[in-house]
Amino acid sequence: MPRRLRSGTARRRRGIAKHVQDAPLAVGPAALAREAELFDGLRRAFQATPEFPETPERTRERYVLAIESLVDYLEDIGADKAWIARLDELGWALEDLTKGELPLLLEPTRSPIHPPPAPGTSSPG
Repeated sequence: MPRRLRSGTARRRRGIAKHVQDAPLAVGPAALAREAELFDGLRRAFQATPEFPETPERTRERYVLAIESLVDYLEDIGADKAWIARLDELGWALEDLTKGELPLLLEPTRSPIHPPPAPGTSSPG
């Protein structure tokens, strides 16, 4: 998947993107083609692949592909740019996690009730 928003291959900005309430209703052959592309992308993301074992990494890759299909569809129908950016951010966070990087977005939240143990001490248990 080409990097979006983070590199030179960033998602192209469209001047026609509008808020959903202002967007025209999706009707006609173009709308059907966009929906078909969305469904095809989701099918490719989630179809069974017996030749590849299902691992946590593979599952995350599937979600990244599904998010990309959804983002492309939202962009095509003129959805709010903020929605597109947020979903893209989630896709990149999942992809980074698959590469062994822990993005800030996916870091676990520490409970204020049970702070992490100080260095050199054992956790309660």
